[in-house]
Amino acid sequence: MIMDDPLILIWMFTGGMILGAVYFSALWFTVRYIQNGRYPAFWLIASLILRMTVLLVAFYLILHYGHWGHLLAVLAGFVTLRILSVRSMRRQISASGNIKEKQL
Repeated sequence: MIMDDPLILIWMFTGGMILGAVYFSALWFTVRYIQNGRYPAFWLIASLILRMTVLLVAFYLILHYGHWGHLLAVLAGFVTLRILSVRSMRRQISASGNIKEKQL
């Protein structure tokens, strides 16, 4: 397998976006859960440990069985999804803020 094979890099980029979706979805769920849940510090730390473990194991496996270029493609997908997630969350927060302002 050649490292520069575009199909492999596209799959790695897509895999990075999937990793990002899992990571940021779990983060969003944790933030929403700790607002009303019991033991918020415990859940925040447990979520951090679980999310980081999944992410680091995935990065390790990609680097161990692949090439550094594959890891860069995965990181690019992860960062791309992070940017898209932050934009989406900002829109959701501002939209919910506008609704609350109109209700007052």
